[in-house]
Amino acid sequence: MKVIGLTGGTGSGKSVVSKSLAAAGAVVIDADKIAHEIILKGEPAYQEIVKYYGTGILDAKGNIIRRRLGEIVFHDAEKLAFLNQCTHKYICAEVDRQIAKAEKENTAKAVILDAPLLLEAGLESRCDMVWVVYADPEVRAKRVMARDGVSYDLAKARIANQKSWEEYKKSASVVIDNSKELAYLQGQLDEILKTI
Repeated sequence: MKVIGLTGGTGSGKSVVSKSLAAAGAVVIDADKIAHEIILKGEPAYQEIVKYYGTGILDAKGNIIRRRLGEIVFHDAEKLAFLNQCTHKYICAEVDRQIAKAEKENTAKAVILDAPLLLEAGLESRCDMVWVVYADPEVRAKRVMARDGVSYDLAKARIANQKSWEEYKKSASVVIDNSKELAYLQGQLDEILKTI
């Protein structure tokens, strides 16, 4: 069973690609979902995050307000580095657990590790190949604004805090262009899937 790392900058359309791959029978491990789960109250990263950033990131029930945390870290490289250091170890452990489970069950031809921070977290070492989703930075900013309800400036700040396209491209076994219509994307995926 192949483990394929799927990555790309925020707003590039990784989730559209992973949904299509899941529909084709792949097991998808969603690192973003794992990242959201590990910061829930009572979960492993919660205490470390609250201790570092303070209670100002919490709602009345003591839950982390992800948008408030995002506003802090995406404007401060040091604070973003701490968040990544804190969460990546828990994300990697859960990814390893899910890959082992998929391999044991052996019901799919491939495991897709959908991970925006695949390279930053060192998760590419668990993959047989890395697929990178590309989209123009302006297209990405508009998608982030629509998806997350954030300003253009915050969307651009998020993009600026990620790896450059050149860095992504260096790690890519396959590049998927998601700058055009859905049919164009699906055509690429159909061809790529033939190879696995």
